[in-house]
Amino acid sequence: MLLFRHVLCVGCLSILFGTYALAQLPLAKDEVPSKEKIRGELLSGDPYLVAWGAHDALISGDRDLVPDLLSLASQWQPTSIGDPRDWSPLSAEQLDQRDAMAAIVDALIQMNVHVPSETLQTLAPDFGDYVAVLLSRMPVEESGPLAFELYRASAERSYGLEYVSAALLALHPEPGFAADILSNTSVRADVDVVLPDSNVGRGGSSGCGGAIFGFSRKDWPLFGQFIFSRENRDGEILLVKGLVSIYAERILSGSYDGRAINGLYLGPNDRRELIAEMLNVSEKEIPWGTRVAKTIEFQSQRQLNGELLAFVEEQQQMYRETARILVDRDLLRPSELLQSLPQLKLYVNDMRGEDYMPLSSELPNLPARVELSMSN
Repeated sequence: MLLFRHVLCVGCLSILFGTYALAQLPLAKDEVPSKEKIRGELLSGDPYLVAWGAHDALISGDRDLVPDLLSLASQWQPTSIGDPRDWSPLSAEQLDQRDAMAAIVDALIQMNVHVPSETLQTLAPDFGDYVAVLLSRMPVEESGPLAFELYRASAERSYGLEYVSAALLALHPEPGFAADILSNTSVRADVDVVLPDSNVGRGGSSGCGGAIFGFSRKDWPLFGQFIFSRENRDGEILLVKGLVSIYAERILSGSYDGRAINGLYLGPNDRRELIAEMLNVSEKEIPWGTRVAKTIEFQSQRQLNGELLAFVEEQQQMYRETARILVDRDLLRPSELLQSLPQLKLYVNDMRGEDYMPLSSELPNLPARVELSMSN
C-alpha cells in the first residue's frame, strides 16, 4: 500500500505542512544539544537518532559537524526498487534510512555546504530534488558535465532534477546537449480530413499538475522538501536565472517523498524554450510549435497524400532551420543535424462520415522522424 496520496493543488501542501510545523518549533539557543551529543547522534547508526542529529546540527549551525554530515551522505546506498517513483517495496528499515538521509541532505542545503559531485551522483537516484538544489549552487566549470549526466539519467526518476539540469545546460551547453534536447522534442500535428466546404474547428485543453505529500512521523524531526516552479513567489529560492528561470520553495515535511512534489515536467514546450535559451532568442522567434493543426479537404487519396507530405516537409523545413542555427553556433555538429530533428507525430482524423471508404493507413515516402497514426 502506498504511503502517499495525491492532491491537486500545491497550495494544499503549504497548508498541510504548515500544520506539521506547528507541532515542532525550533529549539531555543540554550536548548541546542552539545556538539558531542549531536555527533554521537549522527554516528550512532540508528536512523531515528541520525535524523535528530541532522536536525540538531542545522539548528546549532556548527560548521564543525559538516564533515560528519558529508561523510554520511557519501555512504548512501540507493534503495529505489522497480518503479523509482514507488516506495512501497521498501522495508520499514529502508524507509527509516531514507527519511534520515533526507534530513541530512536538507541540513547540508540549509547550511550552504558544497557537496562533491561523487556524492551527488550517489544521492541522485533517490533524492533528485535535493540534488537539483545543490547542483544549481555549483560553479559552472564543475556542474556542466555532472548536469548533463544527471539530465540523461534522471528522466524516469526525478522530473525536477531533469528539468533543473536541462535549464542549467541551456545556459552553458555541454557537447551533445543540443542534439539531445532537440531530438527528444515531440511535435503533435492533428490533421482533420474533411469534405470540401466543410467548416471544422479544433480546440485545445489544459489541466493542472498534481502533487504528492508525506505524513508526519511520531517523535521524528521535521525536515525541508522542495517544490519547484517557474513562478517567483515570496520567499522562494532562485535556482536558475534565465529565459527558463526556476524557483524552489522549502516546505517542512515529516516523511520524504521525491517522486512528484517538484511540480515541473520537461515537456515539449519546455524543451522548445530551452532551445530558445541556447540560441539567446525569444521563444517567439522559434518558428515552429509543439502542437499544430491542419485541415485538408479530401478529393482523392493521391491528393491527400501529396498534401500530407507537403505539410510534413513544411514542418521539417522549420526544424532544419533551427538545427542549422545550432550548427552555426557550434552547439550541434553537422553530422547530427538530420537525426536531431524533433519527432513529428502525425494524427490524421477522417471527418468525412461513415459513407466513405476508409483512408489508407500508409503514406508512401514518409520521411524519417515522422510517425503516422490514422483514425477512420
